[in-house]
This record gives sequence, C-alpha cells and structure tokens, in this order.
Amino acid sequence: MRILTNTTKIGKLLSNYAEVEVLKVRTLRDLISKVDINSYDLIYFAKYTPPLLDLGLINQSRTKGKLMIGMHVPVKIDHINRPHHIIYNLLMPMQTTYYLRMLGAYLHVLNKDDEEYLRNRVHSRFNSRVIYAPLFTDTSIFKPGNKYGTFTLLYSARASWQKGTDIAVKIIKRLIMELRDNIEIKIVAYGPLTHLYNKLRKFRNIEILNYLPLDEFSSVLSKSHVLLFTSRYESFAQLPLDSLASGTPVVSFNVRGFVKDYVIKDKVLGKYIVDFNDVDNIVDRVIELAKYWYNNENYYHELVKYSRQFTERFSIENISKIYLDVFTNIINNAT
Repeated sequence: MRILTNTTKIGKLLSNYAEVEVLKVRTLRDLISKVDINSYDLIYFAKYTPPLLDLGLINQSRTKGKLMIGMHVPVKIDHINRPHHIIYNLLMPMQTTYYLRMLGAYLHVLNKDDEEYLRNRVHSRFNSRVIYAPLFTDTSIFKPGNKYGTFTLLYSARASWQKGTDIAVKIIKRLIMELRDNIEIKIVAYGPLTHLYNKLRKFRNIEILNYLPLDEFSSVLSKSHVLLFTSRYESFAQLPLDSLASGTPVVSFNVRGFVKDYVIKDKVLGKYIVDFNDVDNIVDRVIELAKYWYNNENYYHELVKYSRQFTERFSIENISKIYLDVFTNIINNAT
C-alpha cells in the first residue's frame, strides 16, 4: 500500500503497514501537482485553514476513488459571534460539496457532530463517503510522571478567541482568589492574544512559559495536577487526550470532539466536563481536584491511573488498526 499525504500523523499511524510519503503543503492542488498520483494507492489530504476554500481545478478522473480529505478543521463553528464565523459556516459546506461531488473524495471527520451534520443535513446522498475516525495519542511520549508539591494547573493553548483564552484568564483569576497559595499555575503562552496574560503577571504563583518543544511540554504536562481546557470549538481536541494519557485530569467545557464524544460520557472523568462558559462550575471542579490532592491523595492517584487507562484505546497501535481498515476498504472499492 502506497499513501501520499501532507500530514505526519498518517505516517506515524501506518508506517508499519504501508509506504507513506509526506509532502508538507497547504492546498490539495499543491499536493497532487507535485507527484504522479497514479503511483499511489491512496491520497490523504489533511484540510487545515487557511485557505478556507481550496477549489483548485483538479481532474476528477485523477482522484476519484482514491482520495480522502481529512477535515482537521471544524466543519461548523460553535458559539459564533463574529461576521467571519457566519461566512465560515456558509462556505465550509461548499468546500465539502466540492470534495464529495467534484472530486469523488471520501471525507474523514474527527468528531461525531460533524459526521452527523454532513451525513444527515448536508450530504445525505454521499453519507457512505463520510467516515468518522478519532485521532491518537503517542503513549510513549505522553505518560504519567511524578506529581508532587503544590497543586499545579496547566493552561496551554494558542491564545485566541477560539481557544477561549479570554475565559481562561477569568477562571485563573478566580482560582488564585479561592486557593491562594494552594495553587500554582503554568501558562504556555503563544498566539495572537498573549497580551491577555499581562493581567496575570502580578500574581507570584503564576509562571508564564514560552512555547515548549515536545519533550519539555510532555514533561510539564505529566507533572501538572490538572489541565484547564476552555475552547469554544474544536475539530478533535488533541490536548485533552494527551493530558489524560499523561495521567493529568482535564477540566473542560463540553467542546465537540474527543471531550464530547468520549470524556463526558465516562462516569468518572465526565464529572469534570461542564457546559460552555459555566465559569462557576469549572472553578468548583478544579477546587475539587485540589482538595483530593491535599486531603485524599490516594483517590487522586487512582484518578491518575484511571485517566491513563482510559486513553489506552487511543494508542497508535489501536487507532492504526482503524485507519488501516478504512484505507484498505477505500482502495478495494476503487479497484
């Protein structure tokens, strides 16, 4: 099996089963124009934005039956409040229509909301070509570490409206007022709204870090006691998965993707998922975990073990089998 893709995620998943060539490009046309696509059994293009619309003229006969588009962006934005969100929600169905009808492609979605939306509301004629499969976590990188000392909250996200950084700052202020010296907060700061963190610099128990390499970040994540996740919308929400694999509980809004599809449905971890913008509840859930750390450490460590066990089904080994089955079926249908 020979696969052409623009994302290293596919290479990491299927390197033991297929020959995977990765070309780092942003548009489908760039990916296809650089190679002889007839020499590949399958082309997997991970759709990111920008560009919002990727409508380069491509001959359908070259791609039909062997092209899969991975929607690594939300098909629909939740909690819209800006004009470009409305435009996004109007144009993205056009983009998926182009992929399905004009290119004869399969669509890979990363959350079950997008699967339902595309299958039943947008493209009912093509619902067999809309396929859901989750992403994976690298359990050799993200694994539990030693947790000790002061209860530590980690907030790491591209500082932006999408990631709810404005809400996170409010939550962090509340937690400092409630827990005082019984909490330390680490913020990994990058993105367009990092100036919002200036409001927090006066607090001595907040450490603002620069963007970290993967090995350093995984270490910080595994040593933290809780991850705060405040996104307004996601396609999958990779960080909560990596956090739980690291044995670090997640307190989050109920955002589409991994959190909504899996975490909130769990009887143990689901209690730490709250409705969007419910700041009071999210603060209470963090304080609850802090009390476990200080007053019932045995239970807290059981929660660490449970979090890790919960993510084992999302290991590379397990998720690769899902993708291998999907890709094999597509290739067989094309022949």
